[in-house]
Amino acid sequence: MRDRDPRDPFPGGHHRPDPRRSQPVPPAPPRRRRRRGPRPSLYFTAAGTLLVVGGSAGAIALTGAGMSRDARTAAAGGGTVVPASADTYVVREMPGKGFGDDKKITASVWPEWHTEAYIAFDVPRGTPKITKARVEVTFDRPRNRPRQVELRTLPGAWTENGTSWSNRPSAGAVIATATSAKDRISFDVGSVVTGPGRYAFAITNQNFWSAASLHSREGGDGPRLVLKTRKGEPAPSPGTSETPTPTPTAALPAPGPEPTWEVPQPTKSPETTPGDSRTLCGLSLELKPGETFQKALGRLDARYGGLETVRLFYRGVPPAWPGNPNLGKRPPIISFKLAPKDVLVGKYDKAMSNWFATAPRDRDVYWVYYHEPEDNIADGEFTAADYRAAWRHLRGLADKAGNSRLHATLVLMGWSLDPLSKRDWRDYYPGRDVIQVLGWDAYNLGWKKGRYDSPSTMYDRVIAVSKAENLPFGVAETGSYLVGNDDGTKRAAWLHATNTYLKKHKALWVAYFDLDWPTGDFRLLDNHSRKAWQDFC
Repeated sequence: MRDRDPRDPFPGGHHRPDPRRSQPVPPAPPRRRRRRGPRPSLYFTAAGTLLVVGGSAGAIALTGAGMSRDARTAAAGGGTVVPASADTYVVREMPGKGFGDDKKITASVWPEWHTEAYIAFDVPRGTPKITKARVEVTFDRPRNRPRQVELRTLPGAWTENGTSWSNRPSAGAVIATATSAKDRISFDVGSVVTGPGRYAFAITNQNFWSAASLHSREGGDGPRLVLKTRKGEPAPSPGTSETPTPTPTAALPAPGPEPTWEVPQPTKSPETTPGDSRTLCGLSLELKPGETFQKALGRLDARYGGLETVRLFYRGVPPAWPGNPNLGKRPPIISFKLAPKDVLVGKYDKAMSNWFATAPRDRDVYWVYYHEPEDNIADGEFTAADYRAAWRHLRGLADKAGNSRLHATLVLMGWSLDPLSKRDWRDYYPGRDVIQVLGWDAYNLGWKKGRYDSPSTMYDRVIAVSKAENLPFGVAETGSYLVGNDDGTKRAAWLHATNTYLKKHKALWVAYFDLDWPTGDFRLLDNHSRKAWQDFC
């Protein structure tokens, strides 16, 4: 799957699946006398954390309740246990409220209740050389746990009592994952925690109908950072920790009660359900030489009796609204491509924030980040982890626009659901808390055998996956060459059957790939096929 030739009149790089891809023990040492070390000394850090220091045993960070059994274990092993210095969670459906004083932190994915948890640790200056590090969190209830919980990087300034969904930092790449088989779970963060300083993380969850409800530091048994330190190296010096000065934030209203986990009932959801129960007809625009997008749109509107949506492609940041072309009141399906590494460092934050902020609020806007990433990832252009993280970053920017008509739409190849592809579509899926609509590009792969595949063959997996995720779906691209000696009659019948099937299963939209592509001509040039799409529109 490669971008079209640079001479392509499309303003954006677009690639689609090539239909041809469908085949493819010594004795113990003498006992030595134990040497008595110096007596432990006690002191408080600037953050108010009590530390116990005893020779090479390292620093043991304690809560006011005293040293826990695990802390004593760490002390014997030459390590450090650092409790969280801040923790909170944010709720998409309550965007202006903070939860820094709660006795729990949560990462939840419900139909109308989405949360992320944030935690921070301050490793004191002078901590001995760190050789291993893990973050530990403890569930506060057994019900509705997710299968897996993620720990992500969390760049940017935030405060425990001043952070809400509307001003939250954007969670970055996944550092580690953990299953919820035990009450306490841990994440290996040795690659990140390397010395003194502040370390912040986001806890997220991609499992629908689940909640990672965890003890916060206010509730006891809260998050902690467990460090393995090298013996014989300097212990922490009393006094300071390398903690950045918190960024001041405006006072927020007191948080309301959180819904029960069994039946969440948020006060008000900023999201709306996309679509209006009709399946919209659309096309990918074909440009003739010297033709503008606006003229092409007018020509195709006349040809098909008025398109209800249009699939648009851009290589970079999409053009300013009302767009190119201007679709009027029609809901667009807009794909754009930005390198994940650039998205993650914030290169496009200003431009995309402005684009989201100025998007129309009187129609649905289906925005698609880097459609069909499967081949790019397979070819090593970027990683699946970076792709998913970039999606999450962009969704955070979109949320800040406060526009309920913006719908984050993931578009993948329908081929990736076929066992023959040897792919797992979830490798590219940022999660139910990020994606709002699933889009699929599905083509007639039966042409090589002289047939038009049945709608069931083409779309049953698409429908099943979308239904399992409880997400609406649409067909962002579909098409077929004329098979054999077909004059268009058989393709027209196939189009009628396909659109009837997709309408029955409540697809949001179906956009035909009406282009002459290097692999073959998909255009509906014959009267029978053209009439079939006119009937759909």
